[in-house]
Formats: sequence, structure tokens, C-alpha cells
Amino acid sequence: MKNVIRMLGVAASFALASSMAMADSISPSTYSTTLGIGESVTITKTVVISKGSPTSALVDVKFIADTTGSMGGINSTVKSNATAIMSGLSGFGDAQFGASEYKDRFDSYTTKVNQALTSDTSAVQAGINAWGASGGGDTPEANLIALKQQAEATDWREGSNRFIVQFGDAPGHEGGDYPTLANTITALNDNNVKVIVVGTSAMNNTCAYEGNNCTGNAATTIATSTGGSFNLISSGADIDQLIKDAIGDSFATYSNVSLGLVGSSGGVGVSFNPVSYTGSWDRSEDRVFTFDVTFTGIAAGTFDFGVGAFVDGGRVALETDSITVAAAPVSSVPLPGALPMLLGALGVSGSFLRRRRRG
Repeated sequence: MKNVIRMLGVAASFALASSMAMADSISPSTYSTTLGIGESVTITKTVVISKGSPTSALVDVKFIADTTGSMGGINSTVKSNATAIMSGLSGFGDAQFGASEYKDRFDSYTTKVNQALTSDTSAVQAGINAWGASGGGDTPEANLIALKQQAEATDWREGSNRFIVQFGDAPGHEGGDYPTLANTITALNDNNVKVIVVGTSAMNNTCAYEGNNCTGNAATTIATSTGGSFNLISSGADIDQLIKDAIGDSFATYSNVSLGLVGSSGGVGVSFNPVSYTGSWDRSEDRVFTFDVTFTGIAAGTFDFGVGAFVDGGRVALETDSITVAAAPVSSVPLPGALPMLLGALGVSGSFLRRRRRG
């Protein structure tokens, strides 16, 4: 019977998905029940990863700019289009933004945070407006220091889809006082950060300054190694669409779908079966994944928490659960008067009537 119910649920999900454009979703979108300590209940949750770009994802985007002397034109373009850029990216879901800049080791500072991640786009605009264009000294800049520091920063939201949008026109120093290219890529990947590079072709140049080398094609290597992209900046009027398309493209293919807790489940144990699905998919069509979720009462109380759907480690949908755990097993309710005698005569255990199982 359970398999029949699951098949009907999947069929309904396919029918609904084909009849309308959907955001990524989990159904049921809410669930509540009462359990006794030691009791468990298992339900099926259906995850739909929709066709096209997500609209319900948890998205964190950090804008990082080279603010040395040659960057006046590019940074001016970003400043005048920042509101449109953030508006476009907010279409992917719950979006927050931040702003940082980098110069070089001979300047008054090497890298600086103008605005930590926030949903206040006016504050982010003010942070971007603080970008100037001065200093630098030599051709390569402190690109890798800024990327590595921001990858390892603590303001990313747990489970977010993480992006750095980097603006530049020069390669970055490597080695010595600077991270290596390999170290930078490792830090980005360890923190699940994708880099969208927007700049000039000179960002891929090779160089050798005072023993600090610049690897050829470093910007493209960073972008592609993290699941992002390198984008040549052209007309300023198109920069908002260019960035939106680049981040949208990074969602286009995926290889892992899972469920995970969002917040603490308190006195409720939660497990997922399967733990995840792995494969090779794209968003050319809606795809459906089913999970058995088991809730087990551990400690008395009422516990509210979320279960998120995650694609390649980034959350794309969220549902909420409210589980009350009673001090006594809920299934141990006395049966009506003569019913135990009748069941005993028939050789049927009272547990036949229980919908839950004891842990």
C-alpha cells in the first residue's frame, strides 16, 4: 500500500509540474503530528527540481572589485547598475548581497569589506559606491587574497548557494605574500563558493614580478574550477543581464539532490532515506525525487523546524514541520472495553491497530 501511495504522489507531482511553471518544491509543504517518546512515524516527501532557473533558492552573492587606478570605468558601470543587478538576482529566491574590494600590498590596505552580507540592498549599494580607483603600483593585484578571504568568511548563510562576482582588469599575484592559485581554488570549493568573473581579457595574463608569478588563464581557471564562468565585460547597459545569465547558467546542471535539517529539531530524531540521489541532470525538464523521512520522539515538548531540499549543497526549497512529543507513548491508549477480548479470541494483537511503530 505504501508503494501505491508513493506512486500516486509521484504521478500527481508530475501532472502538477507539467501543468504550470513551478519553483523547486517539497511536498507536503508542512507536516505535524504527535509522538510518544520512543515512537516513530515515516512519511514520504517529494522534491521537485523544476525546469529552468530556481525561484525559491537561498542565494548569497558577494561583489568583489579591483579598486586600483585603472578600474574607474568598470567600477562606475557597476555602481550605476548595482540596483538592477541585485533586482535581477533576487528573482532566484531569498537573496542577500555583500560588497568588498581589493588593491595591492603597497596600498594603504590590501582588501576591505565595504558591506557584509545583508538583505538591505541600499546598504550594499552604499558599499559599492565606496569603490574608488587608486593605487596598485604594478600590474598584478591582490585578487587571490580577496577571493580566499571572502571564501573563508563567516557571514555566509548556512546552506546557501554561494557566489562571488569579481570585477577586474588585471591578473593576481601568486605566492610569497599571496595565496597560490591552488590554495585559492581549494578554499573556494571547500566553502562551496562559485566565482563569476566579469572583466577584461587581461585578467588571464601571465606575469612575473619580484618572484610573485601570475599563472596564465588564472581567472578562467578559478571560475571553471568552482562551477562559475569568465565573462568579458562589454557594454555597461548589459552588465545586469550578463551577471543574471551567468548565475542562472551555474544552476543549469546538477549532480546531487538531498534533504537536510534547517534549524534544530530539538527532541525529535530525523532521518532521511535515501540520504541523497547522485547522477547527472539538467534543468531542461522538471525532475522528481522521493525520500522517506522518519521522525522519532526523543524528549517531551513541541519542536518546530524545517527540512530543506538541497541541490549540490545549496538550498533550493524549504518546508516546515511541527512535532509534539508526549511523555507517554501515544499509541498506548487503552482499547474500548470488550475489544481486547475479541482480538485475543481472534489471535490479533492490539498493535494491529497502531499506525506508528515503537522505536
